[in-house]
Amino acid sequence: MTTPNNEAHQPQESQNIKYPASTAEVAQMLGIHSASQGLPVGSFTIGLPHNLPVINEPAQDAKEHAPSHLEAAGAEVLAEENISENIRQEGSAFLRLIRGIAPYVAVFSVGLFLYYFFFTGVDFTRLFRPSITKVQTAKDTALAQLEKEQLPQYQKWIASYYYDVSDPKILDPQTDNSGNGLTNFQKFLFNLNPKAYDTLGIGMPDGQTLAMGVNPQTGTKLSDDEKNQVSKYIDMEVVNNRLALYRLQHGPRVAGAEFGINNQDSSLFFQNAQAVNQNVYSGQNQKPAVQTGVNLIAGNSEADININIPGRLEIPDLKINVPIMWSNDPKDFDKDLQSGVIHYPGTAMPGQIGTTYISGHSSNFAWAKGSFKQVFAVLGKLADNTSFKITVVQKNGKDAIFHYVVTGRKEYSPTDQAQFANSGKSVVALSTCWPVGSTAKRLVVYGELTQTEK
Repeated sequence: MTTPNNEAHQPQESQNIKYPASTAEVAQMLGIHSASQGLPVGSFTIGLPHNLPVINEPAQDAKEHAPSHLEAAGAEVLAEENISENIRQEGSAFLRLIRGIAPYVAVFSVGLFLYYFFFTGVDFTRLFRPSITKVQTAKDTALAQLEKEQLPQYQKWIASYYYDVSDPKILDPQTDNSGNGLTNFQKFLFNLNPKAYDTLGIGMPDGQTLAMGVNPQTGTKLSDDEKNQVSKYIDMEVVNNRLALYRLQHGPRVAGAEFGINNQDSSLFFQNAQAVNQNVYSGQNQKPAVQTGVNLIAGNSEADININIPGRLEIPDLKINVPIMWSNDPKDFDKDLQSGVIHYPGTAMPGQIGTTYISGHSSNFAWAKGSFKQVFAVLGKLADNTSFKITVVQKNGKDAIFHYVVTGRKEYSPTDQAQFANSGKSVVALSTCWPVGSTAKRLVVYGELTQTEK
């Protein structure tokens, strides 16, 4: 039986296909028919299914006669691809460069920020917080809101007492024209004469009469509604502090009459009224040994202070109770600040006429020694008309206590000598670096002496 010739079963087009020459060994290895099987040398066929399509190689003359515009378009596409590839390669190189230097830039930036934050006076926190100006209590805020609501009624009321007044301060709701501790608007709330110091003529200013629960207009006890008004809109500590400052600046007044600075009778009368008022709130039955008004102006409040024993600063509103170190030399400041706040040598001592300059830390390095690294961090929250006191030990071994009232604040550059300026008053300047975490400026809060206890 003879085997049919495979060539007879192949498609007609496949019989004309020419394949590269192959040696017998390669043909045998690949399982193809070689010349030894009766095919011409240099020709062979692969044992594949016969129905597979075969792509004929384009004729050489067809390539030669291809349209020229197709060749040009192909060249343009190829050029665009080359350009795009170059751009991608350049972009990749740039990104690799950025990724390579980014860690170094980040480390350098962090180091630069830390240097400026800790070792220079650059103030970063000012970007996020406003400058300290004036702090208002809750009662101040409520009173200001009520003033806006009742301003037309107030203006009509104040106009009935003053005619053709050119000074706007006299008509200002916040002004105390009579010096009795109440602002014009607070007098408006109780229908008091804004010119009267002592409406009832009992020897006490209207502010103190009100503090004792008595209506200065009628002399009767305050009603529940009046008590609510006092509770909501009148801070009695502020009233008393205003009175103390007014005494200091203008001398005491009784029943609407002004007395000269040397009138001892009026001074004693006022001290008695002050003692009555203090006893109402403290429950004490004895008059405290105090000096006020005239005595302070005369300089009798100076104490012979034992500087070998630290003094003490107490600011109840800020919960500050800290030793005062009597520094002898600026080179001792760093050491003394570890033990409290410091008194600048050469400035007035507490109780003396002049500026007593006291400084404390608002912040410091984490590794710094001492327990008072942030003692004045909240100094900016100390509101005007609030009180604080300084206690010292005298050379006779007895304590002397000086009471002060906050009168204002100001920011200075660290080297501005204006912050040490003296006046004809006994003043304490509480100072700290400001804002917190910066040495760019100094915040100085000023308080005036109002009372001395010995």
